[in-house]
Amino acid sequence: MLDAHEPEIILYKLGDMKENQDALLLQKARSVIQLIDDVPSASLSVADFLALIDVVQEESPEGELERRVWQLAYILFNDDIEDDISAGVPEHFRKQYLHRIKKDRLSLLWEDIIRQTHGANVEASATAEERAIRYLCLHRVEDACKALIEGGNPHLATLISQAGRDETIRKDMKDQIEFWRNQNVLSEMTEPIRALYELVAGNCLRSEGKPNAAIEDRTSTFSISERFGLDWVQAFGLRLWYGIGESDSIEAAPAYPTSIFGDRREQPGADLPESPLWVILKIFAVAKYNGKHPEIQPICVPRDIMPEAFSAQGLHNRLSFQLFHHICKVARQYNALEIDEHRADQLALNYAWELAASEEYGPALFVLLYLNRAVDRERSIKEMLCQFAELLPAPVLEDETTSVMWKYLTQELPSSDPLDLGRESTLCTVRRSHDTFCRVVAPRLVIERDYDTLKLLLDVFGKTPERRIRGWPQEGGLYRDFLALVDVPGIRKDQAVLKRLTSTLINAGEKIEKSTTVPFEEKVALKEIGRLVAGWCTNDIGSTLQPADILRLPMTQDARRIHAAEVSKRYYRAIMASGA
Repeated sequence: MLDAHEPEIILYKLGDMKENQDALLLQKARSVIQLIDDVPSASLSVADFLALIDVVQEESPEGELERRVWQLAYILFNDDIEDDISAGVPEHFRKQYLHRIKKDRLSLLWEDIIRQTHGANVEASATAEERAIRYLCLHRVEDACKALIEGGNPHLATLISQAGRDETIRKDMKDQIEFWRNQNVLSEMTEPIRALYELVAGNCLRSEGKPNAAIEDRTSTFSISERFGLDWVQAFGLRLWYGIGESDSIEAAPAYPTSIFGDRREQPGADLPESPLWVILKIFAVAKYNGKHPEIQPICVPRDIMPEAFSAQGLHNRLSFQLFHHICKVARQYNALEIDEHRADQLALNYAWELAASEEYGPALFVLLYLNRAVDRERSIKEMLCQFAELLPAPVLEDETTSVMWKYLTQELPSSDPLDLGRESTLCTVRRSHDTFCRVVAPRLVIERDYDTLKLLLDVFGKTPERRIRGWPQEGGLYRDFLALVDVPGIRKDQAVLKRLTSTLINAGEKIEKSTTVPFEEKVALKEIGRLVAGWCTNDIGSTLQPADILRLPMTQDARRIHAAEVSKRYYRAIMASGA
């Protein structure tokens, strides 16, 4: 960090970033690892939210939030829970009343969440009506009625006792409020009393007044959550308990106009992410409508559940990573999600290197298996295995997950051989050198046109590197073929080598355009080689290479235009010559 008041750079060291790995180990035990596109890949076989609840041991705000996240997901996405609520319903009726059972479970969870965070502020309310509203936010209807009776308003207490229960009462109260508004009676009521009547009417959003009426009849319009300082959790609780009927299902509750959620953040208007609890509720609502919810669009993940949503630091990626894959498992088939694969891969990479920084190499390798594209999985696994090969203890290497990756990278060893750490470490060191050569060294030498050094380094790999290095023909072999053609003076080149190099370049060019992890220098070097190869082909009238293949070579736009013109001239000359 650069301090503006001091002429030096000050470095701050982060604290211990290690996390308990029990939750990730659970996911590992419930993952399937298989070869996809010839590279190991992991996928979650089952979303076991209950097991994840049990492993959360941390007593902190972050730990409590994680526990609530898994509890909410467990309630919403599991239809086979056996508890006291389901035990009270005959088994042959459970499917019919499943929506009521889920709603009762969610209600209990939400009561617990709100009472834990807001239960101490009730008695501080100035009036009996405000106390009643606070009690209603805690779903303590009897206490709200008691507060109103003690405040001398038994009639309102009687109405409040029916809040959220009867559709007829809600409709009658809604009509009554409209009548009072038209007759200018609302001006005789305080805002807390008006809010209580609105809650009886099932309106948890805003109380409409008459701000443009005569002074003596003028009444304000106010948002209930803003007027009484409610956060989004309390506002949603009001909607769940008093805004929808007893027979309505949970998904009716998140169908809540988003305008009132301007205060869901601790500071209204602050650029902070939505609560992951609210995101899960929306995902469930959209899933119940099979992606066609009238008010809520499919939820973009993992964007809406990134680490910043769980803690102010945003440095720990585990919960975001696990929640993303578990939510995808239970909601993807219902068209409830808009999945950003690029951001998902970046989340996996961030988490893997966070684990590696904490010397948790086995879990880090497992996380890399969740990358979407085979080329990215292969490169990332190679890089991490080769970088930390000497630090991996034998128990990690003997682990089933790591063993699949290790054998994939060391295919030269007979399957019957026991794990030889010395031999495998040597092989991995060679591969690491090869990767560094292809990603960094060779591209830089091509850009600098230092072909003598390039030849010297290629000779280090020996005469038959393809026997020891997987992928040599497409990587190191590319530079060897290029060097073989550069060393030949004149335009005429060996056509067999030229065709092989062209094919390799075309494949490499297609990969680098799709990948997000290719170093910039490697892209520049491949385009420079492509430009030179295109020049050799277009200038050699005896070249047997197809014009279409020339234009598929990786090149800059300027170089492609120049060679496209040359190919067109060459084609035109051929037509004219055949016509003559």
